This record gives sequence, C-alpha cells and structure tokens, in this order.
Amino acid sequence: MKQSVSATRRKPAEHLTDGGNHALNFINTLRHHRTGGRYDLLTDYHSFIHWAQQTNLINWDRYMELDLEGRCYEEESRKAYGTLMTARTTLGEIFISLMKREEIHPLWLERFNDYVERIRPHLRYDNGINGLQQYWHDIDEQIHLPFWLIIREACNLINSGQWRDIKQCPACKQLFLDTSRAGNRTWCSPQTCGSIKKSQRYYRLKVA
Repeated sequence: MKQSVSATRRKPAEHLTDGGNHALNFINTLRHHRTGGRYDLLTDYHSFIHWAQQTNLINWDRYMELDLEGRCYEEESRKAYGTLMTARTTLGEIFISLMKREEIHPLWLERFNDYVERIRPHLRYDNGINGLQQYWHDIDEQIHLPFWLIIREACNLINSGQWRDIKQCPACKQLFLDTSRAGNRTWCSPQTCGSIKKSQRYYRLKVA
C-alpha cells in the first residue's frame, strides 16, 4: 500500500502543542510550567499514538491498527517509546540550535542522520495527480510509522528553509513557526501565553 508523503495543514490546536509543524509539536510534548518545572504528555507508546491521532499525524484507522500492534508486541512498543524519547531530545537540540543560528553538535547530527536512514526504505516515487510524487511504502502495521512521519516533517522543515521562522515562546518555551506577514509574532498563542502576559502588564500598571 502506498500513501502520499504530503499532508494537509491542520487548524491550530494550542492545547495539543501546535507549533505549525508536527516535528515541533512533538518537541512541545515536553511541556514547561510557566511557574517552573516540566511535565510530559507522552508517558508510553500508547499515549504517543493517541497524541498522534489527536493532532492528525495519523488517522483513526491507523491509530486503532497501531494500538493493537502495541498491545500485541509490548516489548517492541516499549523499545519504540525509548527511541521516541531520545529522538525528541535530539530534534529539540537541533531546532533550538538552528533557531539560535548555532552550530549543531555532532552527536545530534549523527542521531538525526540515523533516523533519516531508517525512513529511506519506506519512501518511493511514483506518478501522481501533480506529476512525480513521493509516497510511503510498506507501512502497514509498522509500530514506528508515526515516528517516521515526524522525522519526514523535520526533514521538510530543514530542506525548505522554513526553520528560519522558528521561534520560542518566552512564557511556556514552546517552539512555533512564525508565519505572520511581519514576522513579529512573540507568543505561541495570543489566546494563552499572550493573553496572560497582557493581563499581568495591566495588573502591574493598575497597582502602580
């Protein structure tokens, strides 16, 4: 079965770590409390694929398929979860370095290149509606599929040069793509972090 690599743009979902790209969303699953400390949205493989379905990385049928695979092959799903946690750290370090225009550490590059090599056997080119297109190949019942999709999105983000639009919210530390026309977006969301900071400034002015 072949599945197109391309995906439609999702509507914003701040409560689901929406940073404008699935790779950034994945990094953002390690959340930072505004008052300090961190908490993890992904506690095991099943919470990961649930998050993947909720953010439209995979559809419901794929989620049900992978949930069953994970329960049938628990040891493999545990190993997959370990890989995911290492990959999340790696992607976070890479994109923060890019955002800061810093050189990426060789360790992160080595890991990322290894992830890229893992998805190569599952990518094919074939004729499509718009001409030659890239498709996913041999992905049914593959526990690592959502991880491969994230790595592919990370590659697209780097290859397109859109990494230059990455910013980090000063309040919650989430990464996001600033796609505003002026390129002056500050907060991950004006309804959450932006609204809180505005309220805090208003309160300080009022009591001054």
